[in-house]
Amino acid sequence: MSQHLQRRAFLAMTSMLAASAAAAWSRPTRQQAEFGPSISLVEMFPERFGDWFVDPTIVPVQPSPELQKVIAETYDQTLARTYRSAEEGYRIMLSVAYGGRQTEGMNTHQPEICYPAQGMSIRKSGWRSRINVADRTLPINRLVAGHGARNEPISYWLVVGRNITDFGLQHKLATLKYGLTGRIPDGMLVRVSSIDENEARSFAMQDRFVREMLANLSPVHRQHLLGAMGG
Repeated sequence: MSQHLQRRAFLAMTSMLAASAAAAWSRPTRQQAEFGPSISLVEMFPERFGDWFVDPTIVPVQPSPELQKVIAETYDQTLARTYRSAEEGYRIMLSVAYGGRQTEGMNTHQPEICYPAQGMSIRKSGWRSRINVADRTLPINRLVAGHGARNEPISYWLVVGRNITDFGLQHKLATLKYGLTGRIPDGMLVRVSSIDENEARSFAMQDRFVREMLANLSPVHRQHLLGAMGG
């Protein structure tokens, strides 16, 4: 082999080794969850706050076995409760999913995907709204799903690491940002919904529920739900 070819081969090998070393160096190795207090959804969300209390007589609809398997593989903890207003008797369903390692599988729990997977149609496409929380605003997603006479307005938001984000590209970018620091972000999906034909009333009650719930969480737990907004 000529000296010129040897030099080219050496440079090519050096470049490959450098790229391999860079990839190994930038690969996330520590979970973000390791740097904060441990998460327990049961302890985080009180069974009673303000005018709301858990109604044990109403059991939330469980996902299909196939979806349950995906959720179990993607999340470390899930929580599903139905709360009722003592004064008005209105019911709100709360569903929370937490994972210490965010992966692409998380997208399967996106309401726009998991509701149709359970045989419900999306009657109104998702849109963005905001809830006033103290002196801040919480960006949330809205949609309406249903099947037959069941009409279910839904509000949800997604936290990756310490940032409120969204599914799809925003989720990938948020995960990548943490990956560049060598950390694997945790994440939490919070969803509230109600069975109600009056969608304006439903969303108003959901906003009230979320505000009162957040107001009754500890500062640390509130920060997990509000990302960098929390305090």
